[in-house]
Amino acid sequence: MLHRTLLVVGLCATFSHAQAQCNEVDETKVLLVGDSWAFFMGIDQTINEVFEKWGHSNFKFRTNLVVAENGAETDDFLQQDKQDEIQQLIDDDPNIKVVHLSIGGNDVLGDWHVSFTQAQTDSLKAAVQVRLIEVIEFIKTTRPDIHILWSGYTYPNFEEVIESIAPLQTIHPFYGTWEGMGFPTFIQLNTILNEFSDSMAAYAATDPRVDFVPATGLMQYTYGQDTPLGVPPGGTYPAYTVPLPTGDPQYPSPRNSMRDYGLTRDCFHLSAGGYRDLIEYHTRKFYHKYLMSDLYVLSDGGANDGSVSSEGSVSTSLMMGRTGSEDFATVLSFNTTGIPSGQQVAKASIFLRRQNLVGTNPISGGLQLKVIDGHFGTSPSVEVADWTAFADATGTPCRFGSNGGDGHWIRLEVPSAMLPFITANEGTQFILSDPSGTDGRVTFNNASDPDFAPVLNLTFEPLSVGIEHLIGTMEAGVYPNPTTGTVFFGTVPQQVVVMDVLGQVVLRSGMRPRSVDLTSLPAGTYLLQLVGTDAPVVQRVVKW
Repeated sequence: MLHRTLLVVGLCATFSHAQAQCNEVDETKVLLVGDSWAFFMGIDQTINEVFEKWGHSNFKFRTNLVVAENGAETDDFLQQDKQDEIQQLIDDDPNIKVVHLSIGGNDVLGDWHVSFTQAQTDSLKAAVQVRLIEVIEFIKTTRPDIHILWSGYTYPNFEEVIESIAPLQTIHPFYGTWEGMGFPTFIQLNTILNEFSDSMAAYAATDPRVDFVPATGLMQYTYGQDTPLGVPPGGTYPAYTVPLPTGDPQYPSPRNSMRDYGLTRDCFHLSAGGYRDLIEYHTRKFYHKYLMSDLYVLSDGGANDGSVSSEGSVSTSLMMGRTGSEDFATVLSFNTTGIPSGQQVAKASIFLRRQNLVGTNPISGGLQLKVIDGHFGTSPSVEVADWTAFADATGTPCRFGSNGGDGHWIRLEVPSAMLPFITANEGTQFILSDPSGTDGRVTFNNASDPDFAPVLNLTFEPLSVGIEHLIGTMEAGVYPNPTTGTVFFGTVPQQVVVMDVLGQVVLRSGMRPRSVDLTSLPAGTYLLQLVGTDAPVVQRVVKW
Protein backbone atom coordinates (compact mmCIF):
# COMPACT_ATOMS: atom_id res chain seq x y z
CA MET A 1 0.00 0.00 0.00
CA LEU A 2 1.37 3.42 -0.99
CA HIS A 3 1.58 6.01 1.80
CA ARG A 4 3.02 9.38 0.79
CA THR A 5 2.37 11.67 3.72
CA LEU A 6 1.93 15.25 2.61
CA LEU A 7 1.77 17.29 5.80
CA VAL A 8 0.56 15.40 8.84
CA VAL A 9 1.96 17.21 11.87
CA GLY A 10 0.51 20.63 12.49
CA LEU A 11 1.37 23.74 14.45
CA CYS A 12 2.26 23.59 18.12
CA ALA A 13 -0.02 25.25 20.64
CA THR A 14 0.61 28.92 21.25
CA PHE A 15 0.94 28.40 25.00
CA SER A 16 3.84 26.51 26.55
CA HIS A 17 3.76 25.18 30.08
CA ALA A 18 6.47 24.07 32.47
CA GLN A 19 4.11 21.68 34.27
CA ALA A 20 4.05 18.20 32.76
CA GLN A 21 0.33 17.96 33.40
CA CYS A 22 -0.24 20.81 30.95
CA ASN A 23 1.27 19.09 27.94
CA GLU A 24 -1.13 18.43 25.07
CA VAL A 25 -1.55 15.07 23.37
CA ASP A 26 -2.12 15.58 19.65
CA GLU A 27 -4.87 13.55 18.01
CA THR A 28 -5.65 13.28 14.31
CA LYS A 29 -9.35 14.01 13.97
CA VAL A 30 -9.77 14.87 10.28
CA LEU A 31 -8.81 13.06 7.08
CA LEU A 32 -8.58 15.54 4.20
CA VAL A 33 -9.71 13.98 0.91
CA GLY A 34 -10.45 15.35 -2.54
CA ASP A 35 -9.18 17.41 -5.45
CA SER A 36 -6.86 20.41 -5.72
CA TRP A 37 -8.78 22.27 -2.99
CA ALA A 38 -7.88 19.47 -0.57
CA PHE A 39 -4.32 19.50 -1.92
CA PHE A 40 -3.85 23.23 -1.32
CA MET A 41 -5.41 23.08 2.15
CA GLY A 42 -2.94 20.30 2.96
CA ILE A 43 0.01 22.33 1.68
CA ASP A 44 -1.15 25.41 3.61
CA GLN A 45 -1.81 23.47 6.86
CA THR A 46 -5.17 25.23 6.85
CA ILE A 47 -7.10 22.93 9.17
CA ASN A 48 -4.40 22.84 11.84
CA GLU A 49 -4.04 26.62 11.84
CA VAL A 50 -7.77 27.19 12.16
CA PHE A 51 -8.25 24.50 14.81
CA GLU A 52 -5.55 26.16 16.94
CA LYS A 53 -7.24 29.55 16.51
CA TRP A 54 -10.49 28.02 17.79
CA GLY A 55 -8.89 26.44 20.86
CA HIS A 56 -8.60 22.92 19.42
CA SER A 57 -4.80 23.00 19.19
CA ASN A 58 -4.62 19.30 20.11
CA PHE A 59 -6.61 18.24 17.03
CA LYS A 60 -4.85 17.74 13.66
CA PHE A 61 -5.62 16.64 10.13
CA ARG A 62 -4.02 13.99 7.95
CA THR A 63 -3.77 13.63 4.19
CA ASN A 64 -1.40 12.51 1.45
CA LEU A 65 -0.88 12.90 -2.30
CA VAL A 66 -3.02 9.89 -3.12
CA VAL A 67 -6.20 11.06 -1.41
CA ALA A 68 -5.68 14.80 -2.07
CA GLU A 69 -4.86 15.03 -5.77
CA ASN A 70 -4.76 17.98 -8.15
CA GLY A 71 -7.35 17.62 -10.90
CA ALA A 72 -9.19 14.70 -9.31
CA GLU A 73 -12.82 14.03 -10.19
CA THR A 74 -15.51 11.92 -8.57
CA ASP A 75 -14.71 8.98 -10.87
CA ASP A 76 -11.17 8.84 -9.48
CA PHE A 77 -12.50 8.20 -5.97
CA LEU A 78 -14.59 5.31 -7.24
CA GLN A 79 -11.40 3.50 -8.24
CA GLN A 80 -9.96 0.75 -6.05
CA ASP A 81 -6.55 2.34 -5.42
CA LYS A 82 -7.96 5.50 -3.88
CA GLN A 83 -10.57 3.65 -1.90
CA ASP A 84 -7.94 1.26 -0.56
CA GLU A 85 -5.80 4.21 0.51
CA ILE A 86 -8.69 5.93 2.29
CA GLN A 87 -9.56 2.68 4.06
CA GLN A 88 -5.96 2.16 5.14
CA LEU A 89 -5.57 5.69 6.51
CA ILE A 90 -8.75 5.32 8.55
CA ASP A 91 -7.75 1.86 9.79
CA ASP A 92 -4.34 3.22 10.83
CA ASP A 93 -5.79 5.96 13.03
CA PRO A 94 -8.86 5.18 15.17
CA ASN A 95 -8.97 8.84 16.32
CA ILE A 96 -10.05 10.06 12.88
CA LYS A 97 -13.60 11.29 13.31
CA VAL A 98 -14.38 13.27 10.14
CA VAL A 99 -13.51 12.95 6.46
CA HIS A 100 -13.35 16.46 5.01
CA LEU A 101 -14.30 15.88 1.39
CA SER A 102 -13.72 18.35 -1.47
CA ILE A 103 -14.67 16.80 -4.80
CA GLY A 104 -17.06 17.50 -7.68
CA GLY A 105 -15.90 20.92 -8.87
CA ASN A 106 -13.76 19.56 -11.71
CA ASP A 107 -16.66 17.39 -12.91
CA VAL A 108 -18.81 20.47 -13.50
CA LEU A 109 -16.06 22.72 -14.87
CA GLY A 110 -14.84 19.99 -17.19
CA ASP A 111 -18.18 18.97 -18.69
CA TRP A 112 -20.54 21.95 -18.73
CA HIS A 113 -20.91 24.40 -21.64
CA VAL A 114 -22.87 27.64 -22.04
CA SER A 115 -24.73 26.09 -24.99
CA PHE A 116 -26.35 23.48 -22.74
CA THR A 117 -30.09 23.56 -22.44
CA GLN A 118 -31.55 23.60 -18.93
CA ALA A 119 -32.32 19.89 -19.31
CA GLN A 120 -28.69 19.14 -20.24
CA THR A 121 -27.42 21.22 -17.31
CA ASP A 122 -29.78 19.47 -14.90
CA SER A 123 -28.69 16.08 -16.23
CA LEU A 124 -25.02 16.94 -15.72
CA LYS A 125 -25.58 18.14 -12.14
CA ALA A 126 -27.60 15.02 -11.34
CA ALA A 127 -24.91 12.72 -12.74
CA VAL A 128 -22.17 14.45 -10.73
CA GLN A 129 -24.29 14.24 -7.60
CA VAL A 130 -24.88 10.51 -8.10
CA ARG A 131 -21.14 9.88 -8.31
CA LEU A 132 -20.41 12.18 -5.36
CA ILE A 133 -22.95 10.38 -3.20
CA GLU A 134 -21.43 7.06 -4.26
CA VAL A 135 -18.05 8.31 -3.00
CA ILE A 136 -19.67 9.40 0.27
CA GLU A 137 -21.41 6.04 0.66
CA PHE A 138 -18.07 4.27 0.27
CA ILE A 139 -16.46 6.46 2.95
CA LYS A 140 -19.33 5.61 5.31
CA THR A 141 -18.41 1.91 4.98
CA THR A 142 -14.83 2.47 6.17
CA ARG A 143 -15.93 2.69 9.81
CA PRO A 144 -19.38 3.06 11.40
CA ASP A 145 -18.44 6.20 13.35
CA ILE A 146 -16.92 8.16 10.44
CA HIS A 147 -18.69 11.43 9.61
CA ILE A 148 -18.37 13.17 6.22
CA LEU A 149 -18.24 16.94 5.72
CA TRP A 150 -18.52 17.91 2.07
CA SER A 151 -17.09 21.41 1.94
CA GLY A 152 -18.27 22.60 -1.46
CA TYR A 153 -16.70 25.58 -3.22
CA THR A 154 -16.77 29.36 -3.46
CA TYR A 155 -17.35 31.30 -6.69
CA PRO A 156 -14.57 31.21 -9.31
CA ASN A 157 -13.26 34.30 -11.09
CA PHE A 158 -12.33 33.52 -14.68
CA GLU A 159 -13.31 36.65 -16.58
CA GLU A 160 -11.80 39.37 -14.39
CA VAL A 161 -8.54 37.51 -13.70
CA ILE A 162 -7.96 36.48 -17.31
CA GLU A 163 -8.99 39.82 -18.83
CA SER A 164 -6.65 41.63 -16.42
CA ILE A 165 -3.63 40.36 -18.38
CA ALA A 166 -4.91 41.49 -21.82
CA PRO A 167 -3.72 41.12 -24.52
CA LEU A 168 -2.06 37.94 -23.17
CA GLN A 169 -5.26 36.24 -22.03
CA THR A 170 -4.61 33.04 -23.94
CA ILE A 171 -1.42 32.25 -21.99
CA HIS A 172 -3.27 32.13 -18.68
CA PRO A 173 -3.26 28.55 -17.26
CA PHE A 174 -7.06 28.61 -16.86
CA TYR A 175 -7.89 30.18 -20.22
CA GLY A 176 -8.47 26.73 -21.74
CA THR A 177 -10.91 25.84 -18.94
CA TRP A 178 -12.87 29.04 -19.45
CA GLU A 179 -12.82 28.61 -23.23
CA GLY A 180 -13.92 24.98 -22.91
CA MET A 181 -17.06 26.12 -21.08
CA GLY A 182 -17.82 28.71 -23.76
CA PHE A 183 -16.67 31.78 -21.75
CA PRO A 184 -19.54 31.79 -19.20
CA THR A 185 -20.43 34.95 -17.31
CA PHE A 186 -20.27 35.17 -13.53
CA ILE A 187 -24.00 34.75 -13.09
CA GLN A 188 -24.13 31.69 -15.39
CA LEU A 189 -21.41 29.76 -13.57
CA ASN A 190 -22.39 30.93 -10.10
CA THR A 191 -26.00 29.91 -10.67
CA ILE A 192 -24.93 26.35 -11.53
CA LEU A 193 -22.69 26.19 -8.47
CA ASN A 194 -25.49 27.39 -6.18
CA GLU A 195 -27.99 24.94 -7.67
CA PHE A 196 -25.54 22.06 -7.21
CA SER A 197 -24.84 23.21 -3.64
CA ASP A 198 -28.56 23.35 -2.89
CA SER A 199 -29.04 19.78 -4.09
CA MET A 200 -26.15 18.58 -1.89
CA ALA A 201 -27.57 20.49 1.08
CA ALA A 202 -30.89 18.69 0.58
CA TYR A 203 -29.10 15.35 0.47
CA ALA A 204 -27.01 16.08 3.58
CA ALA A 205 -30.16 17.04 5.49
CA THR A 206 -31.43 13.47 5.06
CA ASP A 207 -28.27 11.71 6.26
CA PRO A 208 -27.14 12.14 9.90
CA ARG A 209 -23.59 11.12 8.98
CA VAL A 210 -23.15 13.82 6.31
CA ASP A 211 -22.89 17.59 6.71
CA PHE A 212 -22.56 20.47 4.28
CA VAL A 213 -21.89 24.11 5.13
CA PRO A 214 -22.90 26.27 2.11
CA ALA A 215 -20.52 29.19 1.59
CA THR A 216 -20.34 30.05 -2.11
CA GLY A 217 -20.31 33.80 -1.36
CA LEU A 218 -17.88 33.63 1.55
CA MET A 219 -14.94 35.30 -0.23
CA GLN A 220 -17.19 38.19 -1.22
CA TYR A 221 -18.19 38.51 2.43
CA THR A 222 -14.72 38.42 3.98
CA TYR A 223 -12.78 40.34 1.30
CA GLY A 224 -15.33 42.67 -0.28
CA GLN A 225 -14.80 44.31 -3.67
CA ASP A 226 -12.69 47.26 -2.55
CA THR A 227 -11.67 48.38 -6.06
CA PRO A 228 -14.05 48.54 -9.04
CA LEU A 229 -14.55 45.19 -10.74
CA GLY A 230 -12.64 45.42 -14.02
CA VAL A 231 -15.40 43.78 -16.07
CA PRO A 232 -19.22 44.00 -16.00
CA PRO A 233 -21.11 44.56 -13.76
CA GLY A 234 -18.27 46.72 -12.32
CA GLY A 235 -18.70 48.54 -9.04
CA THR A 236 -17.57 47.90 -5.47
CA TYR A 237 -19.03 46.69 -2.18
CA PRO A 238 -17.53 46.65 1.34
CA ALA A 239 -16.47 43.49 3.16
CA TYR A 240 -19.02 41.89 5.51
CA THR A 241 -22.00 43.34 3.64
CA VAL A 242 -23.18 40.69 1.17
CA PRO A 243 -25.60 38.09 2.59
CA LEU A 244 -24.26 34.63 3.40
CA PRO A 245 -24.12 31.96 2.15
CA THR A 246 -24.58 33.00 -1.51
CA GLY A 247 -23.41 36.62 -1.52
CA ASP A 248 -24.15 38.32 -4.85
CA PRO A 249 -24.04 35.77 -7.72
CA GLN A 250 -23.60 38.61 -10.24
CA TYR A 251 -20.05 38.99 -8.91
CA PRO A 252 -17.11 36.56 -8.69
CA SER A 253 -15.03 35.85 -5.64
CA PRO A 254 -12.74 38.91 -5.39
CA ARG A 255 -9.49 38.65 -7.28
CA ASN A 256 -7.39 39.25 -4.14
CA SER A 257 -8.95 36.16 -2.52
CA MET A 258 -7.45 34.02 -5.29
CA ARG A 259 -4.05 32.35 -5.22
CA ASP A 260 -1.29 34.71 -6.37
CA TYR A 261 1.38 33.28 -8.70
CA GLY A 262 3.22 36.57 -9.14
CA LEU A 263 2.56 37.20 -12.83
CA THR A 264 -1.14 36.40 -12.49
CA ARG A 265 -3.83 35.10 -10.19
CA ASP A 266 -5.59 31.77 -10.09
CA CYS A 267 -9.19 31.67 -11.31
CA PHE A 268 -10.53 28.96 -9.03
CA HIS A 269 -8.15 28.19 -6.14
CA LEU A 270 -8.07 30.40 -3.08
CA SER A 271 -5.12 32.07 -1.42
CA ALA A 272 -3.86 30.69 1.89
CA GLY A 273 -5.93 33.38 3.61
CA GLY A 274 -8.99 32.45 1.55
CA TYR A 275 -8.75 28.81 2.56
CA ARG A 276 -8.33 29.85 6.20
CA ASP A 277 -11.52 31.89 5.94
CA LEU A 278 -13.28 28.88 4.39
CA ILE A 279 -12.21 26.42 7.09
CA GLU A 280 -12.82 28.96 9.84
CA TYR A 281 -16.41 29.32 8.64
CA HIS A 282 -16.72 25.51 8.58
CA THR A 283 -15.28 25.39 12.09
CA ARG A 284 -17.72 28.04 13.28
CA LYS A 285 -20.70 26.18 11.82
CA PHE A 286 -19.58 22.57 12.29
CA TYR A 287 -16.18 21.54 13.64
CA HIS A 288 -16.05 23.63 16.85
CA LYS A 289 -18.98 21.84 18.47
CA TYR A 290 -18.81 18.53 16.59
CA LEU A 291 -15.27 17.78 17.80
CA MET A 292 -16.20 18.29 21.44
CA SER A 293 -16.62 15.33 23.78
CA ASP A 294 -19.66 13.80 25.49
CA LEU A 295 -21.53 17.02 26.28
CA TYR A 296 -21.01 20.70 25.54
CA VAL A 297 -22.94 23.47 27.29
CA LEU A 298 -23.09 27.12 26.25
CA SER A 299 -22.89 29.63 29.07
CA ASP A 300 -26.19 30.98 30.37
CA GLY A 301 -25.66 34.56 29.28
CA GLY A 302 -27.89 37.38 30.52
CA ALA A 303 -27.52 38.27 34.19
CA ASN A 304 -25.79 34.95 34.98
CA ASP A 305 -22.63 35.80 33.01
CA GLY A 306 -20.47 38.87 33.39
CA SER A 307 -17.69 40.30 35.50
CA VAL A 308 -17.19 41.56 39.02
CA SER A 309 -14.41 43.81 40.26
CA SER A 310 -12.35 44.48 43.36
CA GLU A 311 -14.00 47.89 43.66
CA GLY A 312 -17.53 46.50 43.67
CA SER A 313 -18.57 47.05 40.06
CA VAL A 314 -20.66 44.48 38.17
CA SER A 315 -20.94 44.24 34.39
CA THR A 316 -22.54 41.97 31.80
CA SER A 317 -19.25 42.18 29.83
CA LEU A 318 -16.91 39.25 30.36
CA MET A 319 -13.85 41.21 31.53
CA MET A 320 -10.73 39.88 33.21
CA GLY A 321 -7.53 41.64 34.30
CA ARG A 322 -6.72 45.08 35.68
CA THR A 323 -7.39 48.67 34.70
CA GLY A 324 -5.57 51.08 36.98
CA SER A 325 -6.18 49.84 40.51
CA GLU A 326 -9.37 47.89 39.67
CA ASP A 327 -9.16 44.12 39.15
CA PHE A 328 -11.82 42.30 37.13
CA ALA A 329 -12.85 38.64 37.20
CA THR A 330 -15.05 36.83 34.67
CA VAL A 331 -18.08 34.96 36.04
CA LEU A 332 -19.51 32.14 33.89
CA SER A 333 -22.64 30.08 34.53
CA PHE A 334 -23.40 26.74 32.87
CA ASN A 335 -26.51 24.59 33.10
CA THR A 336 -24.99 21.19 33.84
CA THR A 337 -28.22 19.44 34.80
CA GLY A 338 -27.94 17.43 31.57
CA ILE A 339 -25.13 15.26 32.96
CA PRO A 340 -26.48 11.71 32.55
CA SER A 341 -27.50 9.71 35.60
CA GLY A 342 -24.76 7.37 36.79
CA GLN A 343 -22.03 9.45 35.15
CA GLN A 344 -19.57 11.94 36.56
CA VAL A 345 -17.20 14.38 34.93
CA ALA A 346 -13.79 12.92 34.08
CA LYS A 347 -12.54 15.94 32.12
CA ALA A 348 -13.76 19.49 31.57
CA SER A 349 -12.64 22.29 29.26
CA ILE A 350 -13.78 25.91 29.00
CA PHE A 351 -13.53 27.66 25.60
CA LEU A 352 -13.39 31.48 25.52
CA ARG A 353 -13.10 33.78 22.50
CA ARG A 354 -11.19 37.02 22.86
CA GLN A 355 -13.27 40.01 21.81
CA ASN A 356 -10.80 42.80 22.58
CA LEU A 357 -7.78 43.72 24.68
CA VAL A 358 -6.68 46.88 26.47
CA GLY A 359 -3.07 47.04 27.68
CA THR A 360 -0.94 43.98 28.45
CA ASN A 361 -2.65 40.65 27.87
CA PRO A 362 -3.54 39.09 31.26
CA ILE A 363 -4.07 35.68 29.62
CA SER A 364 -0.29 35.41 29.45
CA GLY A 365 -0.08 35.38 33.25
CA GLY A 366 -0.98 32.68 35.76
CA LEU A 367 -4.75 32.40 35.69
CA GLN A 368 -6.87 31.38 38.66
CA LEU A 369 -10.11 29.42 38.30
CA LYS A 370 -12.76 28.93 40.98
CA VAL A 371 -15.73 26.58 40.80
CA ILE A 372 -18.90 26.04 42.80
CA ASP A 373 -21.64 23.45 42.47
CA GLY A 374 -24.55 25.88 42.31
CA HIS A 375 -23.73 29.57 42.36
CA PHE A 376 -21.49 32.07 44.08
CA GLY A 377 -23.03 34.78 46.25
CA THR A 378 -26.73 34.78 47.02
CA SER A 379 -28.14 34.05 43.53
CA PRO A 380 -27.07 32.82 40.08
CA SER A 381 -26.88 36.43 38.88
CA VAL A 382 -23.48 38.10 38.87
CA GLU A 383 -23.26 40.27 41.99
CA VAL A 384 -20.74 42.19 44.09
CA ALA A 385 -20.60 39.37 46.65
CA ASP A 386 -19.12 37.03 44.02
CA TRP A 387 -15.74 38.71 44.41
CA THR A 388 -15.22 37.25 47.91
CA ALA A 389 -17.68 34.33 47.76
CA PHE A 390 -16.74 30.85 48.93
CA ALA A 391 -15.64 28.39 46.20
CA ASP A 392 -15.82 24.61 46.28
CA ALA A 393 -12.33 24.48 44.76
CA THR A 394 -9.68 26.81 43.36
CA GLY A 395 -6.83 26.02 40.98
CA THR A 396 -4.70 27.01 38.00
CA PRO A 397 -6.12 25.81 34.67
CA CYS A 398 -3.90 24.60 31.86
CA ARG A 399 -4.18 26.95 28.87
CA PHE A 400 -4.14 25.91 25.23
CA GLY A 401 -5.38 27.21 21.90
CA SER A 402 -4.34 30.60 20.57
CA ASN A 403 -3.57 33.90 22.22
CA GLY A 404 -2.80 35.56 18.90
CA GLY A 405 -5.39 38.32 18.73
CA ASP A 406 -9.02 39.30 18.79
CA GLY A 407 -11.23 36.49 17.53
CA HIS A 408 -8.87 33.80 18.82
CA TRP A 409 -9.96 31.17 21.33
CA ILE A 410 -8.26 29.82 24.44
CA ARG A 411 -9.10 26.46 25.96
CA LEU A 412 -8.83 26.11 29.73
CA GLU A 413 -8.48 22.57 31.05
CA VAL A 414 -10.24 22.48 34.41
CA PRO A 415 -8.02 21.05 37.20
CA SER A 416 -9.04 17.54 38.28
CA ALA A 417 -9.71 18.70 41.87
CA MET A 418 -12.61 20.78 40.53
CA LEU A 419 -14.35 18.03 38.58
CA PRO A 420 -16.40 16.58 41.48
CA PHE A 421 -18.18 19.94 41.76
CA ILE A 422 -19.49 19.86 38.18
CA THR A 423 -22.69 17.91 38.75
CA ALA A 424 -26.25 17.50 37.56
CA ASN A 425 -27.63 18.82 40.85
CA GLU A 426 -27.67 22.48 39.87
CA GLY A 427 -25.91 24.75 37.46
CA THR A 428 -22.15 25.22 37.80
CA GLN A 429 -20.41 28.59 38.10
CA PHE A 430 -16.78 29.50 37.48
CA ILE A 431 -14.81 32.64 38.24
CA LEU A 432 -11.71 33.31 36.14
CA SER A 433 -9.16 35.89 37.28
CA ASP A 434 -5.54 36.96 36.92
CA PRO A 435 -3.97 37.16 40.39
CA SER A 436 -0.65 38.41 39.00
CA GLY A 437 -1.95 41.98 38.73
CA THR A 438 -1.03 42.43 35.05
CA ASP A 439 -1.91 45.96 33.91
CA GLY A 440 -4.25 44.99 31.12
CA ARG A 441 -7.81 43.82 30.59
CA VAL A 442 -9.24 41.30 28.15
CA THR A 443 -12.91 41.01 27.23
CA PHE A 444 -14.32 37.71 26.04
CA ASN A 445 -17.32 37.21 23.76
CA ASN A 446 -20.55 36.72 25.67
CA ALA A 447 -23.40 34.29 24.92
CA SER A 448 -25.32 36.63 22.59
CA ASP A 449 -24.06 34.76 19.50
CA PRO A 450 -24.13 30.96 20.01
CA ASP A 451 -21.27 30.52 17.53
CA PHE A 452 -18.95 32.58 19.77
CA ALA A 453 -20.43 31.90 23.21
CA PRO A 454 -18.30 30.50 26.07
CA VAL A 455 -18.49 26.71 26.05
CA LEU A 456 -18.05 24.10 28.79
CA ASN A 457 -17.07 20.75 27.24
CA LEU A 458 -17.48 17.66 29.45
CA THR A 459 -16.21 14.09 29.22
CA PHE A 460 -17.84 11.48 31.44
CA GLU A 461 -16.96 8.24 33.18
CA PRO A 462 -19.12 5.89 35.26
CA LEU A 463 -19.74 7.35 38.69
CA SER A 464 -18.36 4.34 40.56
CA VAL A 465 -14.98 4.63 38.85
CA GLY A 466 -14.49 8.23 39.90
CA ILE A 467 -15.72 7.68 43.45
CA GLU A 468 -13.44 4.70 44.07
CA HIS A 469 -10.53 6.69 42.71
CA LEU A 470 -11.16 9.50 45.19
CA ILE A 471 -11.74 7.34 48.29
CA GLY A 472 -9.13 8.15 50.95
CA THR A 473 -8.66 9.24 54.54
CA MET A 474 -7.62 12.50 56.13
CA GLU A 475 -4.85 12.59 58.71
CA ALA A 476 -7.08 11.99 61.75
CA GLY A 477 -10.02 10.41 59.88
CA VAL A 478 -13.78 10.76 60.13
CA TYR A 479 -15.41 9.36 63.26
CA PRO A 480 -17.46 7.66 64.53
CA ASN A 481 -17.97 5.37 61.53
CA PRO A 482 -20.60 3.83 61.48
CA THR A 483 -22.62 6.63 63.02
CA THR A 484 -26.18 7.22 64.19
CA GLY A 485 -26.04 10.93 63.39
CA THR A 486 -23.11 13.30 63.83
CA VAL A 487 -19.61 12.62 62.46
CA PHE A 488 -16.52 14.64 63.41
CA PHE A 489 -13.35 15.50 61.51
CA GLY A 490 -9.82 15.21 62.83
CA THR A 491 -8.67 17.89 60.38
CA VAL A 492 -11.12 20.70 59.71
CA PRO A 493 -11.96 20.95 55.99
CA GLN A 494 -13.16 24.04 54.14
CA GLN A 495 -16.50 22.41 53.43
CA VAL A 496 -18.14 18.97 53.39
CA VAL A 497 -20.37 17.72 50.59
CA VAL A 498 -22.47 14.64 51.42
CA MET A 499 -23.50 12.42 48.49
CA ASP A 500 -25.53 9.24 48.25
CA VAL A 501 -24.06 6.18 46.51
CA LEU A 502 -25.34 7.48 43.15
CA GLY A 503 -23.30 10.63 43.57
CA GLN A 504 -26.26 12.94 44.16
CA VAL A 505 -25.59 15.72 46.67
CA VAL A 506 -27.95 15.32 49.66
CA LEU A 507 -26.35 17.69 52.15
CA ARG A 508 -23.80 20.48 52.17
CA SER A 509 -22.09 21.88 55.28
CA GLY A 510 -21.27 25.46 56.15
CA MET A 511 -17.77 26.93 56.08
CA ARG A 512 -14.95 25.04 57.93
CA PRO A 513 -17.17 22.60 59.83
CA ARG A 514 -15.82 20.48 62.69
CA SER A 515 -18.71 18.04 62.25
CA VAL A 516 -21.73 17.30 60.10
CA ASP A 517 -25.09 15.96 61.28
CA LEU A 518 -26.54 13.11 59.22
CA THR A 519 -29.58 12.60 61.49
CA SER A 520 -32.05 13.77 58.85
CA LEU A 521 -30.81 11.25 56.28
CA PRO A 522 -32.16 7.71 55.88
CA ALA A 523 -29.96 4.83 57.04
CA GLY A 524 -27.45 3.78 54.43
CA THR A 525 -24.00 4.42 52.95
CA TYR A 526 -22.90 7.96 52.16
CA LEU A 527 -19.85 9.56 50.60
CA LEU A 528 -18.44 12.58 52.43
CA GLN A 529 -16.33 14.76 50.20
CA LEU A 530 -13.98 16.81 52.37
CA VAL A 531 -12.78 19.86 50.50
CA GLY A 532 -9.50 21.31 51.74
CA THR A 533 -6.67 23.27 50.20
CA ASP A 534 -5.44 20.20 48.35
CA ALA A 535 -7.33 17.70 46.19
CA PRO A 536 -10.70 16.67 47.64
CA VAL A 537 -10.84 13.50 49.75
CA VAL A 538 -13.89 11.24 49.77
CA GLN A 539 -14.64 9.09 52.84
CA ARG A 540 -17.31 6.38 52.86
CA VAL A 541 -19.51 6.58 55.97
CA VAL A 542 -22.29 4.22 57.09
CA LYS A 543 -25.27 5.81 58.83
CA TRP A 544 -27.41 3.50 61.03
